[in-house]
Amino acid sequence: NPLAGSGFTGTGQSIAIMGQSAIQLSDIEAFQSAAGLTTKDPTTVLVPGTGSSTVVQGGDEGESDLDLEWSSATAPGADVIFVYTGSDPNTGVFDSLTYAIDEDLAPIISISYGSCEPASSQSDINSMELVLSQGATQGQTIVASSGDQGSTACSGDTSFTTAQQEALAVNYPASSAFVTGVGGTEISTADD
Repeated sequence: NPLAGSGFTGTGQSIAIMGQSAIQLSDIEAFQSAAGLTTKDPTTVLVPGTGSSTVVQGGDEGESDLDLEWSSATAPGADVIFVYTGSDPNTGVFDSLTYAIDEDLAPIISISYGSCEPASSQSDINSMELVLSQGATQGQTIVASSGDQGSTACSGDTSFTTAQQEALAVNYPASSAFVTGVGGTEISTADD
């Protein structure tokens, strides 16, 4: 409140939020109204060649709603751009990230998706590092969720053994040198 009261509202800035599902603008508007904010819809950008605009019920739409709602609350004066992929099952949020960087859509990019680093192939990481370094070179600030599992980022990944799930691990792309990692939102305590 003190920052917003001093005029630091994000006016003149653009924030690109990454997703892999279309959203219902009415959800964002209802949040803004309930929070006492001016209703301001994000600009939506469907990544070309990723299929038709489709709402994916459950986690993906909800994840996008959360990111859009809080970015507009934190910086109500900023222009928020929602970049998402369509119905093609071979595309996803990292295609959104690549598009936002290739097109230099905004100086600030936020992605709340990631995976435990050991689950990613070195080839996939190397490819994404090229994209992320391009964003850094262009002056884009990229922030990514560090994940909800804390220091055991592979926890809950049933493709790993129990020992692998309980081992220390980080989430990628939050672990990239070209990204600022920010905390998860649903960290729970481990069972004893």
